[in-house]
Amino acid sequence: MAEVNEGVQIILARMESNPEEFFGVSGEGHKWRWIFSENLREVMTEPEKAAIYEGMKNVRRLEITAKAIATVMPKDEEEKEEVMMTKSAYWGGAVPKPEGKKMVVNRAQMEMMQRMNKGQVK
Repeated sequence: MAEVNEGVQIILARMESNPEEFFGVSGEGHKWRWIFSENLREVMTEPEKAAIYEGMKNVRRLEITAKAIATVMPKDEEEKEEVMMTKSAYWGGAVPKPEGKKMVVNRAQMEMMQRMNKGQVK
């Protein structure tokens, strides 16, 4: 990315690798809320602002999917599995990832995510 600050590149990489960290970012006291401060936006270039906007758009889409899955298939205490949710540029959806921060889901939720990744669920 030309003209994009190294810090912005780090934030974008983190959005890609750990999108759940950005879920609910507009909430008071959220650790990433500072990205959207007025003072910071004044010094960011247009390409940087556009990249952050696109990154957050992708995060919000994953957040919608995670909330929809959690609503449709509530956690079953006996079948919990821990997985990491991340965005795959190749599959265009949420995929399990073994390392990093984890989200608890049950077997039915995991199967739904896997079907989504294979294009079996639209």
